[in-house]
Amino acid sequence: MIAVLLALAAALSGCATTTREPWPVERLDPHTAVHSTIMAEPWVFARDAREIAVHARDYLHVGVVQTNRAGQRAFWLGVVAYSTVDRSALPLPPRPARPGRIRLAWPEGTMELSPVPAGRGAIGASEPLFTGPQPPFEEAWYPLSTAQLARLSREPPVSVTLLDDEVSAKVGAELRYDAWQTEAALIERFVEVAGLGGDATR
Repeated sequence: MIAVLLALAAALSGCATTTREPWPVERLDPHTAVHSTIMAEPWVFARDAREIAVHARDYLHVGVVQTNRAGQRAFWLGVVAYSTVDRSALPLPPRPARPGRIRLAWPEGTMELSPVPAGRGAIGASEPLFTGPQPPFEEAWYPLSTAQLARLSREPPVSVTLLDDEVSAKVGAELRYDAWQTEAALIERFVEVAGLGGDATR
């Protein structure tokens, strides 16, 4: 009996430590008929919002999407800004920082991207693809070349900086968000499903 219990405990322990494979999500938009392949979970970046309070923190969700519009494929980087801090009583914009031009940084270099003016509509999404845990949030979408996607697939950025935001003007500094939860397997599985294979990592 003891041996059976020990075997059961070992099996349960094995289940507890097993992690799921982060395969991308496939979605067909019911309004635009655009098919999207979405990174299973967005990367999370965070910054200490000391202009609000000592322990206040703002976040970015950053993820990659492939769209297929009648056979025309494109890659996009989605950035969603949100906060767990109530700004309603503060002399700051009531909504989270609005992503505009951004800088992705790695130890050996950076990449700057500019958003498409049409936002989510440009990628054919009638509903948010990446959101924060609660509204309000601000989002922006950035077209990616295969070379830029290849750089992202090799290693997640160590930081994302918003280069032109009204909040950064008020606090007198750029808004830099450091890596918080950036699992490399998320982009690796995305690249695999997108059919790029090893070509995206070279």
